[in-house]
Amino acid sequence: MRKFILSAVLFLGCSLSVATAQASPIDPETKSQQAWWKNRYEDQVKALKEQPCDILFLGDSITDYWATTGKKVWDSAWVPLKALNFGISGDKTGNLIWRIDDSKLPTLSDPKVCVVMIGTNNTGHYKCGEAPEKTAIGVLTVVQRLLLRYPDTQVVLLAIFPRGATPQDPMRIHNDKINKILAATRLPRMHFVDINKKFLDPHGQFLPGVTRDQLHPTEKGYQIWASSLLPTVKKILTQQ
Repeated sequence: MRKFILSAVLFLGCSLSVATAQASPIDPETKSQQAWWKNRYEDQVKALKEQPCDILFLGDSITDYWATTGKKVWDSAWVPLKALNFGISGDKTGNLIWRIDDSKLPTLSDPKVCVVMIGTNNTGHYKCGEAPEKTAIGVLTVVQRLLLRYPDTQVVLLAIFPRGATPQDPMRIHNDKINKILAATRLPRMHFVDINKKFLDPHGQFLPGVTRDQLHPTEKGYQIWASSLLPTVKKILTQQ
């Protein structure tokens, strides 16, 4: 059954790639021609080779900024659990797939948990022009890569965080559609976790001070992320 589910993800992804000549969310795509991106990527790969890793965070700027905006929270919540950061600002699903494929994730040992946050840059880059089903396949292809690379690792797939000032924002609606697909997907060792309401008031607007631009968390936002996710991660760690 597990092989069947993974095969289905691969089949759907391949079908998308064949069916359209446009950029596919599952096609590996490098940005190594950009010096800052290349340097960030190489630094992260070096850390994977040299530092213990029980928890591996993968994603885009929302993950990457644990190293800056969220550093105080990261040092308190995640460093004691031997977490490493594999997020790079601006990455779409294809960019993360390229980094996974190119680096082969050379951790000293298999992490116990991988935490994935990816997809909002597909929405932003294509201005909601990439179908939610396609972005979801890109996200699930990232998960599939991790399940194959780490046969015993648990993958926590986070719902794409809220985007836009109100629930009526087109990008918020678009990401919600992607999340609905991801929430309905069942893969072995994958845990879909939606903490989005933790950032919002009853009207669907951001709580004061949790985001600086209706997309990226502030330090307060990173504290909410950590507090909301830690129970899930710690539960997984105790079961291994």
